[in-house]
Amino acid sequence: MQSNSRIWSRLDFERQGKQFGHFHLPHSVHRSAYGTIAIPVCIIANGRGPTILLTGGVHGDEYEGQIALGRLSREIDPATIHGRLIIVPSINLPAALASTRTSPLDGQNLNRVFPGDPDGTPSEQIAYFVETVLAPISDTWFDFHSGGTSLNYLPLIATHEFQDKEINRKAGFVLDAFGAPLALVWKFFDEPRMGKSCAERNGIVYISSEFGGGGSVNQDGLRICYEGTLRALVALQVIDADVIPVSKPDLTKKLIVRDRDDNLYATASGVFAPSVSLGAEVSSGQCIGEVLSLDDHSIPPSPQYAINDGIVVCLRHPALVERGDCIIQMAGRAV
Repeated sequence: MQSNSRIWSRLDFERQGKQFGHFHLPHSVHRSAYGTIAIPVCIIANGRGPTILLTGGVHGDEYEGQIALGRLSREIDPATIHGRLIIVPSINLPAALASTRTSPLDGQNLNRVFPGDPDGTPSEQIAYFVETVLAPISDTWFDFHSGGTSLNYLPLIATHEFQDKEINRKAGFVLDAFGAPLALVWKFFDEPRMGKSCAERNGIVYISSEFGGGGSVNQDGLRICYEGTLRALVALQVIDADVIPVSKPDLTKKLIVRDRDDNLYATASGVFAPSVSLGAEVSSGQCIGEVLSLDDHSIPPSPQYAINDGIVVCLRHPALVERGDCIIQMAGRAV
């Protein structure tokens, strides 16, 4: 795919060994007329083999992937690699430095602007660079997410169901190799502007995650991300086995996001008081909490009800909600 991306780098994608450097996004502002946003990257290459793209920090307030990928970029010895790793721990660097989901430069959500625009906002330019430069040269893309400031997830590895059954088979193989306690397959996500759609357009395997949330670092999520990535790279024959010791994989439980009704949205504004916990089994029609008004305590609480049967994999983190906020995400057991 031909690219007109304005993002440039002095790194050589074909060079063998380990390179630390930056992708430079031109950004002319008052304090820096010819400035760039310097997005850190590590490229590790040795001989023939697949190219694996690993990104974190698409949302700046999601930390587990950023920490784990930074650690891996420092620890992996090029001599143990068969192929190429392109590691971008904080790909949305402006959001990462601001600790926000959206970019402070343009207010956009990087995971909702694909395929991007080479002459657009900073977020659109990053998306275009991934869409037309990084994804086309990759075989598999690990795009690590967490719940961020507004959500709290059970730590899990995930993928999206594509039209291409062979890619789905390969993604399932990676989920199994990753060895997380929970694996989620998104059968429904009506949003073509996400990274998963970029991967599908480029015909590559896409692996995502949710490793915690609440604006903090989930210790279990961080361990799962770091060790699971190594296990997956071994299974993909990109890194030699036992180069970096890891614990035994968890027995993976597989769940499916089935349709829009697996997400529950607040029907009123106020404070959401959940009556279920992460991991709870919920029945259709069950009350899962209440929204209470703060400015008029004579108003009875507004009960919130599950639509589908399922397991609670995500809860909203801030108590204060507005009508339409997602308060719970559920998933069904894989058949």
